[in-house]
Amino acid sequence: MPNVLILSYYFPPFNAPGAQHPDFFHRYLREQGIQTTTVTSAIHYNPSAPPQPLPEKWPDVLHLPESATARHFIPRVYKAEMQVQVRMGRWQPGFVWAKLLALPAARRMLARGGIDAMISVSPPVSSHWAALRLKKQYPKVTWIADFQDPFVGNPFDKHVGEKDKRFERELFSQADVLSANTDTVLAMWRERYPEFAGKMTVTWGGYDPEETVCAYPLASEKPVLSHVGVVFGARVPKLLLESISRVKPKDLVVEFVGDLDFGPVAPLAERLEAEGRVSVRRSYVPRAEALRIAGQAHYSLLLDITPGNGILQVPAKLFDQIRIGRPILAFTPENSPAGRILEQSGILHRRLRPDDSPGRSDAALIELLTMPTEPRQPSEWFRENFDARSLAASLAQTLKMSG
Repeated sequence: MPNVLILSYYFPPFNAPGAQHPDFFHRYLREQGIQTTTVTSAIHYNPSAPPQPLPEKWPDVLHLPESATARHFIPRVYKAEMQVQVRMGRWQPGFVWAKLLALPAARRMLARGGIDAMISVSPPVSSHWAALRLKKQYPKVTWIADFQDPFVGNPFDKHVGEKDKRFERELFSQADVLSANTDTVLAMWRERYPEFAGKMTVTWGGYDPEETVCAYPLASEKPVLSHVGVVFGARVPKLLLESISRVKPKDLVVEFVGDLDFGPVAPLAERLEAEGRVSVRRSYVPRAEALRIAGQAHYSLLLDITPGNGILQVPAKLFDQIRIGRPILAFTPENSPAGRILEQSGILHRRLRPDDSPGRSDAALIELLTMPTEPRQPSEWFRENFDARSLAASLAQTLKMSG
């Protein structure tokens, strides 16, 4: 049985999009006859979240650090790392974890033998940094570098310099397989690195077929348009808030739950909150609670808004919103991967470009409120292409071909 080592800073029970792929790979590659062992972090610094309970032991998952003493002081180290990165305008944590914890543990595993391949998952790129060093020491081990977001070219990272570009080129030259998160990222990579095009593939985001994601009974008689998750930077829903201010749809409440920064439209958001048209809960919520809140709303809000109207990513919450099955109001650029998925999902929706006209935005909001809130089932196309078991089967085939 092939043996695969997975390196990922994020992993459940931590609720972050970056925990999705490593979780899928760890569990569903086993159904393909591949044994998996994962090295991840036991602790994550999140200034917006309350202290999280330490993870319980998972089969063949090594949450580091293991010792109680290290788990007591390491959060302060992670906090210092994050503070330094924020001052530099970056958000790539995990290098302390990678250098001091993950790399030594993975080296011990590889030294014992029996590991045929490794999969490093980002964000953050610290897992790729560790895998690169392991690959140089153990060149016969097949290495898949899985990017859930692009690194160079990420529209949310404006501080990528020449050092980052050299680092990415070294990653691309050493990895045996380069897995992009969308077909648009794949196209960008092939143009930038034509010499490595033959080892590039796509592993989309998706959904866990064993997780219950569904519509719950509506929590309010008043119609609720819900967004559960981070709002920051370019993802500020300026067009929507302005439409609500103009249209003043009767009884509609736009609900935001999560780490929120409305930036330049904060005064407007505060005014709408005072009027009862916007509800804001600035707190981290565990995934089960996030899904319950989203599933109790009449409508879902997707904010696929990036600097320059980029089309490189798919918000992970889209896969939850489609499975909930109630109408979706989506702000996403023309020809975006998220928009193309939504068009074939089988779920009622209204789609707007982030730079659309106020008139189109107002009309979409009015049309949304006429849609029936009875949940629909996703299309067969959606189920076939984004089921985590299918994603793992495709990755298993890639491993077998590369081994």
